[in-house]
Amino acid sequence: MSKNEKKKRRLLAELPPMTGAPCIELSGNREAVIEGSKGVLEYSTECVRVNTGGMVVTLSGRELDLRCISSSSLIIRGFITGLEFAV
Repeated sequence: MSKNEKKKRRLLAELPPMTGAPCIELSGNREAVIEGSKGVLEYSTECVRVNTGGMVVTLSGRELDLRCISSSSLIIRGFITGLEFAV
């Protein structure tokens, strides 16, 4: 492990956890899992806007599909071309 890698790991370990912030996991540009969702504001095959409390997360792309929705998370599949955060 290089000196830079050790430094990055130490800095990441020292960051305080962000409470209330959404957790977004991307699998390439084909799937996004958003945890911390408060509801879907807009949904089409080209755009999905999600309220996460403190911000709105917008995914844009082609053939977007909401695959799974629970009380606090959702899965979006398709060809994701953009990800935007609005506070």
